[in-house]
Amino acid sequence: MTSVKDFFAGPMGIVTSAVAAVGVVFGLFNSLLTELVPPIDNSQQTVGFASLGTVIVLLVLSLLIRRKLTAVQTRTLAVFTCLLFLLAVVVYFPYRDFSRTYIYRYPPSSQAHSGQSLHIRGELHDKGRERVKGMALAEAVNQLGGPDDVNAMGILWTEDSRLKVISTLERYYVALIMLLTTALFSAALAVWRLQQPK
Repeated sequence: MTSVKDFFAGPMGIVTSAVAAVGVVFGLFNSLLTELVPPIDNSQQTVGFASLGTVIVLLVLSLLIRRKLTAVQTRTLAVFTCLLFLLAVVVYFPYRDFSRTYIYRYPPSSQAHSGQSLHIRGELHDKGRERVKGMALAEAVNQLGGPDDVNAMGILWTEDSRLKVISTLERYYVALIMLLTTALFSAALAVWRLQQPK
């Protein structure tokens, strides 16, 4: 009969370590990861999905990585981890540029401050480009009644365009978090398995 200790050392231990890895990443890098979350109404749902997806990936990784690694397997895992990190870098820079393009601070100010909130815009349509011409986007939004009015009436962009931007931001965020967490976990798991007695 399996004891409670054996149960937690086996399947539950693996699940716990995967969940702990995600928790550690979010705990250690909370300020960075919080900054990366797109400013959408259901952002916690996006964070939760990224966390759950990462736990599943980590569980699969823990099944694939053997208890004791050979030198070749260790090198392969090191290359795999580096590739994951490089992929995260490849995702990060377009995500950052996309965020800077489609996220704006409101109300307008020459310097960012705590009284401002972040908002997501869509692709400017022709009339929107005419209205914004010669001024900052936040200033144009302010003159046209604020983010709620601009979004609701489609004064500068259509709602479909804004929803596409939100969807793209969510995809970037989930991919980035999963790549970073998986790279960290696979490196940590490899080091731990290398230290296991034969």
